[in-house]
Amino acid sequence: MSAFDEMVRPSLARIGAMGDGYATDRDPYWGSGFFIAPGWLLTCAHVVGKGGAAVCRGQSALRVTWQERTTEPTATDAWEERSGTGTAVLLAPRPEEPESLRDPWPFPDLALVRVEGADDVRCLWLGDREPGARAPIGLYGWSLQTGELGVRHGTGELAGSDARALLLGGSLPIGGLSGGPVLDLRLGSVVGVIKGRRREEGVAVPVTALHELLDRRDTSGVLREVLRAHDRHHLRLLDDPSPYANWTTLQATLPALAPPVSGITAELRARLYGHLAELPPPAGAGEIVHLVEEVKERVRGERLRSLVPRNVRTWREGAALLYGLRTLDEEGGGTLVDLDAVLLYAAKVVRKAAGERPGEIDPARLGAFTDWLGAQAGRHRHWAVSGAIRGLLSGIDGREAGGAPEGVRDGGPAGGAGVGRTAAITPVTAAAATGATAPATVPPPAVELQAPSAPSVAPSLPATSEPRAVSEPPFIPEPRLAPDAPAAPADVVATGRTDVLVRIGASMYGGLHPWSVELIHDGLDVTPVAADDRGVRVDELAAVLREPLDRALNLGDHGEHLAGIEVFLPRKLFDLPVDEWQLLPDHPGALCDGHDGLDRGHGDARGPDDRNVAGHEDDEDNEDDEDDEDDDFVDERSMPLGMRRTVVIRDLRRSERPPSPEWRRRWRGVTRGPLTHEPLHGRAPADGHLATPRSGSRYLYYGTLSALDDTCVAVYCGPVASGEGQAAMRDALMAGHPVVLWRRDRHDHDECKDFYEQAAHAVGAARHAEGLHEPVRDLRIRLYDPESARARGLRGKLAVLVDPPDRPPRAAGTMRPPPLAAPDG
Repeated sequence: MSAFDEMVRPSLARIGAMGDGYATDRDPYWGSGFFIAPGWLLTCAHVVGKGGAAVCRGQSALRVTWQERTTEPTATDAWEERSGTGTAVLLAPRPEEPESLRDPWPFPDLALVRVEGADDVRCLWLGDREPGARAPIGLYGWSLQTGELGVRHGTGELAGSDARALLLGGSLPIGGLSGGPVLDLRLGSVVGVIKGRRREEGVAVPVTALHELLDRRDTSGVLREVLRAHDRHHLRLLDDPSPYANWTTLQATLPALAPPVSGITAELRARLYGHLAELPPPAGAGEIVHLVEEVKERVRGERLRSLVPRNVRTWREGAALLYGLRTLDEEGGGTLVDLDAVLLYAAKVVRKAAGERPGEIDPARLGAFTDWLGAQAGRHRHWAVSGAIRGLLSGIDGREAGGAPEGVRDGGPAGGAGVGRTAAITPVTAAAATGATAPATVPPPAVELQAPSAPSVAPSLPATSEPRAVSEPPFIPEPRLAPDAPAAPADVVATGRTDVLVRIGASMYGGLHPWSVELIHDGLDVTPVAADDRGVRVDELAAVLREPLDRALNLGDHGEHLAGIEVFLPRKLFDLPVDEWQLLPDHPGALCDGHDGLDRGHGDARGPDDRNVAGHEDDEDNEDDEDDEDDDFVDERSMPLGMRRTVVIRDLRRSERPPSPEWRRRWRGVTRGPLTHEPLHGRAPADGHLATPRSGSRYLYYGTLSALDDTCVAVYCGPVASGEGQAAMRDALMAGHPVVLWRRDRHDHDECKDFYEQAAHAVGAARHAEGLHEPVRDLRIRLYDPESARARGLRGKLAVLVDPPDRPPRAAGTMRPPPLAAPDG
């Protein structure tokens, strides 16, 4: 029996019905599963579904049987069976009628079963990142294929992926293996759950799909506790006196995780994850990704964003993105810096949690984490990295700047957990957590990646450096460490900001519009999230873009920053109500799927005060307790995007060409301010707008718009996708105007005076282009409320064009691949 077989067997279980005689050679069982935390079994939803609706709902029990070692290793049969009563706690998806979805059961097809009497079982190690291509794998489960009930083990390789599934080559799954684990034999971790087979390939659910369930309201609580119990379990195994090896000791023998290959040992990873599990969870993927990218930029000394967005949900997944991280040399090689990056990342995470959510952390567990990180810093061979970690930990748990608490030796064992020590938390403000000036009561952290006693860190040491003092450690070349980024000019996006770019192309055959969703980091780097070159109809855009927008915004939000949305549109779609789109369907105020929201009838005066919100205004007497419970749940994603975030329109065609001198000049003007405003059509505000352009020259409005001051914002009381508004908007763009305000819904002319007054107030309050977002958002909120809109005489919908040149900047130079991000390349 191989080492893997011995590790898997006590964690592997078979699932079936309750009753006498279960799990004999003659009795059928439903499938397999495996323990991922004490008392918690992971399997496929379709395996549990074989028990019927009552089992799926947790109303009827199921039986779980597994094996454990006897205390007599010399016996012929060193394994004995144990069984426990299981209850299905989580099914994804959980249908009303399971029988209708058995074949095939939709993805993710996962289930968690709570097993009584299984609190002392050994559990498998869950993978923390997506498996590599062609990875060697092992398949495990229970089988009756040979006529005798037993554990089946096969080997193969990861052949690829298909939508949400992993494709398995080599040994293919057979009946009974569904719900069993797929192991990456290079890393010793579970990367998938066996789902079934096709004619020539096996199919598995990636284990990362389990983390996706953290996004669901009904599953996030129990799943987060199970994942925390998983990491605590493996941390405890490090000090288990059992004569049998555990997963950490097994992984330490694998070539891919051996210290000469990676600076991250299996023990360090297990201890790190055990400590991270005790912290409050991240608010979203953006919290994790921004810390990861910040650390990568510091240890590499250059900005090189990941080309593929990672929709991670836990702190442990963020650390996994740094494994195998290398600097990039001109010759194409690199220096491994993953240990530096992981420890800095951990220090940033603990400082962020202690500064922003101190009341959610157990003081003793925080003390154990900071003690362990302090010991790692004390043993680190690079003084710059060690000093940066100490600086991040200063002020937390009573630590002084540049040192550990009294009684804790910097050179202590790497695995020191600080058990039994009572930790005292010194309050850490959010400003201190981000490196800003801290209050006098909290020692400010040292400058990141700088030695505590040195004013700065050079990118690299010269060949002939001064000899070190005898008391210092032996000379070791320092890593390439980047100093803090210089302050950006006023017209450049603040460092650390991530926004979302949505591009909707011009109409193709059949009226279809291609689209894409991207992330833009600090106004410079663009990362694709999703796209469809085939396109969809205008009335389908709101529904189709809902999921990729939600995913992109989750990656962009971090700390106090809410990602803004910039929507590139062809001019015929400038009146598209993107500010009213929502991330959650079927909520009050949501646009109905299949309706683009464009007002097509001139003179339509229907406004917010006439609106029946999703039919709920007429159904107040019919609300039940379940509706009240839903109303009590706060989810900001149910709000129209423009009420919470910056949502602006940009011109698609103009962005495809190099910026004109007028465009650059006017953008510099509105960025500097103070802003002024004039009507887009050049007439008095009380004149309203025309249904069609005036007869005459093609460039009727260009002369007036060209004469406006560079700080001027053009304002128009009417739609700009047709008629006079379209002609005037075209001339405004040709004249280089980067900021325009307009009313995108049709209305009566007598409302224009009030609209121009509201627009003038917003422009005056903004002072400059960046300051315009908050007054516009405030206007949208007030206009969305019927009473507020009626009091101000407005029922309109406000749209804004904010179209900076060179955002993102046009590519310059050649592309080069990112550094390796995995030990195997």
